[in-house]
Amino acid sequence: MLARLAESTSLDAADDARERGPVAPAPAPVPLTRLPRNATGTVAGVRVEALGPDGMLDPDVERMALRLIEIGFVQGASLRVIAFGQPGDDPIGVRVGGRGGVSTFALRRAEAACVQVWPDKQS
Repeated sequence: MLARLAESTSLDAADDARERGPVAPAPAPVPLTRLPRNATGTVAGVRVEALGPDGMLDPDVERMALRLIEIGFVQGASLRVIAFGQPGDDPIGVRVGGRGGVSTFALRRAEAACVQVWPDKQS
């Protein structure tokens, strides 16, 4: 009985997918540093690319990535770029969070570059 139920459910899902048509690929995430002021988006994750000559991750970079995750830059969190410092747009003011609470942070550009974001469509 369970096998038949699972089989019919998977067939229904396949029919639904055919009716909806092809699914557009999800846009690639961009670094937080690429968003303009007042832009909103959703955190895709934290990515670091600072491998040393031995192929190991630099402990300082690893700590920075963990800190970003700990303070709320986790996949699915909403964010808004609220300000840029002067000169050189450093630091970047970011508000992260949603229903559960909102926190505001000033991230250095090196930190913000590690945060990958799916930008919201701007009208």
